[in-house]
Order: sequence, then C-alpha cells, then structure tokens
Amino acid sequence: MNAKERIINTAKELFSQKGYSNTSVDEIVKQAGLSKGAFYFYFRSKDQLMEELVNRMADKTKDIMKRWLRKGVSSEEAIKGHIRDFLTECYEDRQIAYVFFFELMCSKEAFRQLHYRHMEEIRELLRQMVKMGYERGEFRCGRPDILLNLIVGYVKLVYMEKLLLEKVSLQEVLKEAEEGLELIFRGLRCG
Repeated sequence: MNAKERIINTAKELFSQKGYSNTSVDEIVKQAGLSKGAFYFYFRSKDQLMEELVNRMADKTKDIMKRWLRKGVSSEEAIKGHIRDFLTECYEDRQIAYVFFFELMCSKEAFRQLHYRHMEEIRELLRQMVKMGYERGEFRCGRPDILLNLIVGYVKLVYMEKLLLEKVSLQEVLKEAEEGLELIFRGLRCG
C-alpha cells in the first residue's frame, strides 16, 4: 500500500473512532508510520483529506448507478439494484458518512457545497433511470419528478436513520429499502 492510501486508511479509522474534529494530522501520520511531510505531499489540509474520502464514496455511488443504467434491465430493476448495491457499499464506510453528515455538514459550508454537487449528479443519474421507465411504459402514472423525489426521500431516510443512526445490520437495511421501494413501485403499477 502506498503512502497516500496509508494516510487515507488511517484517517478513516481515526475519524471513525474519534470524530473528525478530535483527530489531528499528527495523529494520522504517527499511526500511519509516516512523516508530516508525506501527509502534506498528498493533501493541503485535513479538510482536503476528508474531501477525498467523500469524493471516493460519491464516485462509487455514481459508478454503481452508471453500471445499472448500462445493464439493459427494467427501470424498476435498475433502481432497486442500484440502491441495494449503494447501501451495501455505504455500509462499509458508514462511520465516515456519519462524520460527514453529522459533524462536518453542520459546521462547514465547503462540505455542504460538496454534498450538493454530488447530489446533483446522483439525482441526474436517477432521473435518467426514472425517465427511461416512463418512456418504456413501465411507469404509467404519476410524474417523473414526483417519483424521483419519492425515491430520493425514502432512500435518504433509510440511509440516514437505519444505516447511520440506528446501526442495524446490513440485511435489515436492505430489507427495509426493498420493502419501501416495492410499495412505491406497486403504487405505480396499480395506478
């Protein structure tokens, strides 16, 4: 593992244990067995390191969505599959997401803006999935923008409450997401 990855992995571990604010650059490099110079070779600041962690998580999400868009399956299957894969991927980094949402977004405008930028891109990919469902006749009632908001809102609820706050098992998180999405899609089929 190269020095940059050692810094990132060590930071994830320390941020998860102690929180972002209670972790210093000195602690990160000491535990990683590196010098401060090595840290500053890769990152200008602890904020930039955290931004790298958030960008990696968001990029994974977008990659998952793009894979499902290319699969050629029904829109419902693509949406459900992407959300299942997204929640599974996020489960691994839930401590970092917790720090990001409950510590940093509340106190730093730059992190709020970072979140909104990524969410715009994620919403656009989901919008493509939803639009495809209406164009194919899979979804016949309701409006695409309303369906998009229902899905985003429900997944945020499961993600924030079940995955980040309640600390339930991944299986419970996935079951909750699947049941809620099935109700949403059943409503579209019944309309």
